[in-house]
Amino acid sequence: MRVLLVFISILLFCPVFAQQQVSYSKYNKVIPKSSVLAPREVKESFNATLTNKEIPTPGGNSVKSYVMEQKIKSRELYPFRKAAIKQNNNKSVTPTPTVGQEFELKRYIAVIRPWRDLFGGTPNDNRTWASNDGIALVGMNSFLLAYDLVGDSNLQMSPTTILNLSSFVNSNDAFDPKLIYDKEQDRFILVFLKNRAPSDNTVVICFSTTNNPVDPWNVYELPGNPLNNDRWTDFPAIAITETDLFITGNLIIPGVSWQVGFDGSIIWQVEKAKGYNGDATLNTLLYDDIKYGGNFVRNLHPIQGADGAADEMYLLSNRNFDLSNDSIFVAHVMGKSTDPVGSQSLSMDVYQSNLNYGMPPNGRQQDTDTTDPTGGLQTNDARVLGGVKIGDDIQFVSNSINPATGLAAIYHGTIKDVSTSPSITATLIADTTKDFGYPNIAWTGNENCDIETIIAFDYSSLTDFPGVAAVYHDNQGNYSDYKIVKAGEDYSDALPGSYERWGDYFGLQRNYAQPGSVYSFGCYGKQQKFTGWGAELISPDTTKMEATYVRTGDPASCNQKITVNVTGGQPPYSYSWDNDVANDSNSTTGICFGGNATVTVTDARGCTFQQYVYGYFPTGIKEEIKNQNAIAYPNPFIDDLSVEFTLLKDQKISAVIYDIAGRKVADVLQQTARKGLNELTFSLAPLQPGNYILQVASEEGVIFNKKIVKE
Repeated sequence: MRVLLVFISILLFCPVFAQQQVSYSKYNKVIPKSSVLAPREVKESFNATLTNKEIPTPGGNSVKSYVMEQKIKSRELYPFRKAAIKQNNNKSVTPTPTVGQEFELKRYIAVIRPWRDLFGGTPNDNRTWASNDGIALVGMNSFLLAYDLVGDSNLQMSPTTILNLSSFVNSNDAFDPKLIYDKEQDRFILVFLKNRAPSDNTVVICFSTTNNPVDPWNVYELPGNPLNNDRWTDFPAIAITETDLFITGNLIIPGVSWQVGFDGSIIWQVEKAKGYNGDATLNTLLYDDIKYGGNFVRNLHPIQGADGAADEMYLLSNRNFDLSNDSIFVAHVMGKSTDPVGSQSLSMDVYQSNLNYGMPPNGRQQDTDTTDPTGGLQTNDARVLGGVKIGDDIQFVSNSINPATGLAAIYHGTIKDVSTSPSITATLIADTTKDFGYPNIAWTGNENCDIETIIAFDYSSLTDFPGVAAVYHDNQGNYSDYKIVKAGEDYSDALPGSYERWGDYFGLQRNYAQPGSVYSFGCYGKQQKFTGWGAELISPDTTKMEATYVRTGDPASCNQKITVNVTGGQPPYSYSWDNDVANDSNSTTGICFGGNATVTVTDARGCTFQQYVYGYFPTGIKEEIKNQNAIAYPNPFIDDLSVEFTLLKDQKISAVIYDIAGRKVADVLQQTARKGLNELTFSLAPLQPGNYILQVASEEGVIFNKKIVKE
């Protein structure tokens, strides 16, 4: 059956409860370093795990029992029914994502058998993040694994169980692994929970010391009972900004009913740099007792930046247990952990979406008793499970009910202008026969104006084994049909009866090394169990603007002409030159030897990009092979000159001065420069006033040529 996408177009909604304010407490806590984790030294053990397979029953004291009661009520309100589909109107013209590289993680046990299938627990808890060098780190329930995407092979680190890792922090109970890759620092962060009692529950943070996950990690432990008042932390979620790691969790009071056992969600704000460096202590902030209108806000989900670290930290929540609701809570943490103590703050508002979400029904598979709403594949509740901030907008996803069919669906919301005048619109991604569950979302833009995303999720039905699927959401707000990424091979039968744990998370991350694609890691049925399937999902968007340019004119005078030719995007294009502000054509003139200019191109969508162009260089000076800007200052100069430039990797460079005729004047430097931003400073006091060209090159070719003027 084709996907049924329910579109809603009402746009403007105002904040509700505007007179109510957020309340919270804030604490500064210094956390000592716990240990150094060495994955290379972790030995595979018998990996004994103890799993409680008791099925929660409606009417019990647990949250899961209450969720089952709500699912019974939801089924009464939204019974299964076949949705009417308009003839010839249910096929999307928006192309689906393309499936690229795929991988299945294997378990390494050298003594028993080198590589064999790896099955997760109940539930699978799939997570994944990949580095710029193509190393994927994957969490699946209690297992932590690594995969070499370039070599297309499992790394022999895998699998290390979280339990093995937790032996470094003295625990026999470790769970809920969360992973993230910090592309700016080229490091991984692993967070997991240890133990479940107020006396020994902690939130373990592991910072990798390199971009290779088998190298040592610096380990710190946040108290799971941070105020020493008989609480423990459950259900962590993480995201990062440029300076900080944010961890959220729920405080649980043990031994009481779920109605009184929830003591609010908390937010930890942790300084990343100290963790990467392995400092003796971490500076942290704890936001506790977070309420709106006098009531606790539950399951705050931190929102990741579209292309890595978020510029600011926003967090979302909703009424996740309700049968139907339209409230979305938007929290905002202002200030960095490195700012002066006391300057950080938390704000929160609640807004109405144009589309209600609600308690999702359980998914169905072949052995599901459709007359029992508490059986089938557990979808939990409607809490936010993933989100990305794209510019000033936030896109987020959660499980939900599709009222038209009574099946489980994906709720995809967009918060426009979150920092100024937020409004929320949403769409249900649904099917007429399949249940969809546990979505995640990632940005797939290849231009700064793109808002396109890929949403990946698990699916199942009475005739489909549980598998993995994805939908593409384009810049115009259209959705593709769902793409089957991995079809299930069997149903799951890990628990008694027809109740099975499904999810609870889905791993999805932007491929930072290849804009327009994402890495996914979902769960599918195999041998009556759940295991993980990894795949690269590629956006069908090919509208990226690109440019080439042609140089004409007399290279012996300052009369060269440069013409820019643009492809992609949506014509017509407009042009703006930094050297000729009155010129709006695609050509500029008057470029001298070694001269350059920058043109800003804007297309009909309003998307822009800049193209750096340069004229002919005198004979003897090699032209650039890389289009990299370098900043020289002061320029013109009298004596000392500084040049800033960026390298993509460590490399040996040489700096040479030429005169305007192309003759070498001086060798300035030969030295190994580090990856990232570099500054070269030198004196040219012996030179006569005039025009020169500074060339910086490596063994791979010329990095840049820069015209410099000595007065």
